[in-house]
Amino acid sequence: MNEFNKPSTDSSPEAESTRADYHSFSEAFDAARKDAGSKAREAAPKLKGAFEGAAHDIAYGVAFGACFAGYFAKEFVPEGLKASLRRGARAGSGAAERAAETSSETGGFEAAVS
Repeated sequence: MNEFNKPSTDSSPEAESTRADYHSFSEAFDAARKDAGSKAREAAPKLKGAFEGAAHDIAYGVAFGACFAGYFAKEFVPEGLKASLRRGARAGSGAAERAAETSSETGGFEAAVS
């Protein structure tokens, strides 16, 4: 044994007063419950702050990653391809509108299926 794991031989009144004497198991259990509650109330604000910081960092990282990827793709794609994609999107939108008009004139989807 060394000085770190040697049992304490201090029999001073201060050392003995730190340990409470309980007359029953329920007294000891109630005291432990109260001590645990007070320790949890002390630790809760610190833990809450840590969770808030982690949530902020994760949200920032996700938003940064999504925006960076979008802006990078925007800068990376050649202008000719961007113009072609815009023309294709307009053509697809027009075709969808015409299909919707035709569908409403002929009685809708249900009439076409039956």
